[in-house]
Amino acid sequence: MIRLFTALCKALLEDLSDEQIFQAATTGFSHHGTRCPKCGATGKLSAYGGYSRGTVSRRDSKTVTYSTWIDRFECGSCGATHALLPDILIPHSQYTLNFKLSALVAYFERKDTVINICSIFEIAVSTIYRWIELMSRHWELMLGVLISRKTSALGFLLGLLGSDTLSVTLHIFFNRYGFSFMQNRSASAARSNSP
Repeated sequence: MIRLFTALCKALLEDLSDEQIFQAATTGFSHHGTRCPKCGATGKLSAYGGYSRGTVSRRDSKTVTYSTWIDRFECGSCGATHALLPDILIPHSQYTLNFKLSALVAYFERKDTVINICSIFEIAVSTIYRWIELMSRHWELMLGVLISRKTSALGFLLGLLGSDTLSVTLHIFFNRYGFSFMQNRSASAARSNSP
């Protein structure tokens, strides 16, 4: 997969929809000169079709689902194919990063019950608790165990969303750990090991 780390925070502050952020990030992408994520060859990628993916997002305080076209590229050197995913999308998840973080902020603000939050976001209670557990693990990776113990979950989320270097932070996280922030590694590992 080819990950695009863009000016995500600026786009969120401008109140663009996740769909608009996706379009802005992918529209100007040029595969010429891009390195293959598998073999590292430069300039060997060529267009290789794509696929449609259902994406769940929030807009005007409502949960919306739309279809997103994901471009794929093939490496002429190693033959691997790669999907082009900007940082607003989480690999192997239908929910956008903004959607997950917004649900988590609502949970940690403690202004409503878990049942009401899940109803508003149209997710199962088990889903929000799974995201909380995942965010906690990734939070410790991002900040380190000692610092994460001194920072509240809400403070961490608001700091992340309010940072003017959010895309840089997400890029560093991806490069360091080999997976995206809020990506469920066990689900992606299971998919990659299946026939």
